[in-house]
Amino acid sequence: MKHTLARKTATVLAGLTLFGVLTGAGAAAAATNGADAVLASCVTGTRNWGGNVQGQYGCTEYDLPNGEQQAFGIGTDGAIWTRWSRTNGTLSSWTSLGGQGRSTVYAEGTGWAITLSVIGTDGNWWYNNRGGTASGGWSGWHR
Repeated sequence: MKHTLARKTATVLAGLTLFGVLTGAGAAAAATNGADAVLASCVTGTRNWGGNVQGQYGCTEYDLPNGEQQAFGIGTDGAIWTRWSRTNGTLSSWTSLGGQGRSTVYAEGTGWAITLSVIGTDGNWWYNNRGGTASGGWSGWHR
């Protein structure tokens, strides 16, 4: 599978420690966690999704066919997390998709069929596929 950038990828201020909460497009609220990790709010070109993602990897947004959007990022635990918008304007809770990632999470697909790809802690590419319907589930992580 060819790895390309996701439809929309956030820009995060990696390596910079910010305190407090910043608002607005392109803003990130970050704090150090351990020696190298920089945690940031998941911010994409269209919204601040909140939460804490590892800032060096940012977060990725995918446009769903019903006008909703879904965001993906690497959480503080190293797992891949997701959150989606609803047509009524509210956001879901963050939900873990498991796995362990050490790169930006890439989202590619057509309509409801989404393939996530990420470099795992073993240095290999790992994939998780979402079924091609609105109620489709995830396949689980595989190489």
